[in-house]
Amino acid sequence: MPWTNPTINSLTRMTRALTYLASATALILSGFLTTPAQQSDGLTPPRVEAKLVLGGASFAEPSIPHGIVGGAVRVYLTRRFSVEPEFLYMRHDRHDQDYFIEVNAAYDITDPTKRFVVYGVAGAGNLRNRSDFGGDGIDTSFNTWTASVGGGVKVFLTKRLFVAPEVRVGREPDVRGTVSVGYVLVGRK
Repeated sequence: MPWTNPTINSLTRMTRALTYLASATALILSGFLTTPAQQSDGLTPPRVEAKLVLGGASFAEPSIPHGIVGGAVRVYLTRRFSVEPEFLYMRHDRHDQDYFIEVNAAYDITDPTKRFVVYGVAGAGNLRNRSDFGGDGIDTSFNTWTASVGGGVKVFLTKRLFVAPEVRVGREPDVRGTVSVGYVLVGRK
């Protein structure tokens, strides 16, 4: 029988629950905030967006859940294709923290002038882990490469303000679920 840590298992469940709760909250809020039926009439597609990212991630076996906070800026190169440098801070506990820099490419599958914009995203970057497992003072920190692929949906609450639940799979971390709160700095006028 494999060894399991009850604290890690409860943190995994808590991370999943928080991700589901944030996604459900975003969808519920989008239903209460009304926008005119012709919201997309005359809107330009986004050109530059900034967003705050919150969520959870899990690293390989045994599952090691991490909370996520960070930010990103998405710059559109065409009407639907964009690049997005992203910085995330991931934390399991004071003995296990990660700094994550990734450059993503995103593609808006649906019309970017609509209220709901479905997109796909993929990226690669660097992960800096700072750790001293067991609290014994032995530094086990390391650098490694990271890559992920996934998708999400931007739900515009106003012409420029949006929430975006997103799910990704990849290498370091294996699974990641986030909800972003973003604002279109240029475009959607």
